[in-house]
Amino acid sequence: MKDPKVFEHEYDGIREYDNPLPGWWKLLFAVTIVFSAWYVVYYEWGHGESVDAEYNREMLELYDIQAKEILKLGPITDQTIVQISAKPDVIAGARGLFAQRCAVCHGAAGEGGIGPNLTDDYWLHGGKPSDVHHTITEGVPAKGMVAWKAQLPAGQILALASYVVTLHGTNPPHAKAPQGERAP
Repeated sequence: MKDPKVFEHEYDGIREYDNPLPGWWKLLFAVTIVFSAWYVVYYEWGHGESVDAEYNREMLELYDIQAKEILKLGPITDQTIVQISAKPDVIAGARGLFAQRCAVCHGAAGEGGIGPNLTDDYWLHGGKPSDVHHTITEGVPAKGMVAWKAQLPAGQILALASYVVTLHGTNPPHAKAPQGERAP
């Protein structure tokens, strides 16, 4: 009697054995394909958050908590902002926030556009880190800059001020001409 699991053809004396894959393996393979399709649609083409974006968002939330603790100690000082600007993880999160909220007016590298250049020595509303923090917080309604205190938590405003401090002296290409007074 012929074994149904052995194929008829033979090559060099070897007969092929028909060993189908188990059902659980086929199911797992199908689930993997469906998941891959969903993943591409959601994360690549849809609104799914990338790992970097999720990390930066969570870090900004952490800075909000830390900023609340800092604010309990007293007012924001120049030294506080400069110390925060030395933290690369804060700056990485603030860079993304700057790109979302500020780059429209100030340019992607802070070179200026509708808003002033943030990389030179000239400032319209004071060049000290605490002045930058105040300008971001309160805005400049007469010039069209919104007060971010109503839209961003204190930690994100502090992170943005720290990021703007790091832009000083970067000399991006096509920077806007100096405006305001030279900072001391």
